[in-house]
Amino acid sequence: MKRRPKFSLHWRASDSKPDEKSGAKQPRTLSGNVWTTNRAYWLIIPGLLLFFVFNLYPIIFSVYLSFTDAWFGNINFSFKFIGLANYQRLLSGVGTLFYYSLGRTFLFVGTSVSLKVLWGLALAIIFNSQFIVGRRVFRSFLILPWTLPAVLSILAWRALFYYPVGAIDTIFQSIGLPQVNWLGNATNAFIAYNIVEVWLAYPFMMTVILAALQSVPPSLYDASRVDGASSWQRLRYITLPLIWRPMLFATILTSSSSFQTLLIPYLLNGGGPSNTNLMVMLWGYQQAFQNFYIPGMMGQAAAFFMLISLIILAFMFIGLKVGGITAEE
Repeated sequence: MKRRPKFSLHWRASDSKPDEKSGAKQPRTLSGNVWTTNRAYWLIIPGLLLFFVFNLYPIIFSVYLSFTDAWFGNINFSFKFIGLANYQRLLSGVGTLFYYSLGRTFLFVGTSVSLKVLWGLALAIIFNSQFIVGRRVFRSFLILPWTLPAVLSILAWRALFYYPVGAIDTIFQSIGLPQVNWLGNATNAFIAYNIVEVWLAYPFMMTVILAALQSVPPSLYDASRVDGASSWQRLRYITLPLIWRPMLFATILTSSSSFQTLLIPYLLNGGGPSNTNLMVMLWGYQQAFQNFYIPGMMGQAAAFFMLISLIILAFMFIGLKVGGITAEE
């Protein structure tokens, strides 16, 4: 059996080589090694420099900063190395809201991700049905929240929730329901966070699930209808087993996004009232950029973000392992 020629990145121009059987000329194959020339290094050096300046160096500097007493007054490299003091203060919880904000964030992840998955799954199933007229047009409208700037959407929702003259309270009043102080009450504000998060992220879940649904053979549904399976049985025994891996991967990604939420609490009511809805990223932002005048606060904020990064990496690693998702897939 004749082996296929090996290809590489460098094209060597020369005469064509005749085929052994037919005598017809075949095009020359790619051969040689691009790394034998210096041109390759000159081509990748600019990209490596940009990666180092804008990605690698900030990470390395942040790690180093987390072991120092840096603040605005000594940020000109006059800060001192203090070892694990910042990490010890954070993990001990003395004088910080680290554990409170972390617990509040995990609660937000649990509620918002559940709502996003359920809402995205429901919309994907509905608009994957052959019985929906104009479903392609509806799909285009449903992904609009994904295309709009997040800041614009959140500020629009803030106007809708504004008490007592917001559109939502105005509608409640017009139909005889009591008005709700959405952003001035801790529980109501947490509900508002979830509503806005679901609005912003459900198009991603719907798109992933919809793509997975379209790969399910319609013959399976036809056979199940012949056997008398109900809609719930088709969902449970056909749809979910065939789409659970893409849906799990999307759930892991959207969970990481919810864990890092900053704009929603910051723009709606600053994590209030009175920091009752303080999320971890908002608290870290406050320490780094609003309390920068306090000695050692920037170093503590850097240590905080290092811990959060480790938590996110561990969470995603566990999720991928549980789902059996590997890099090769």
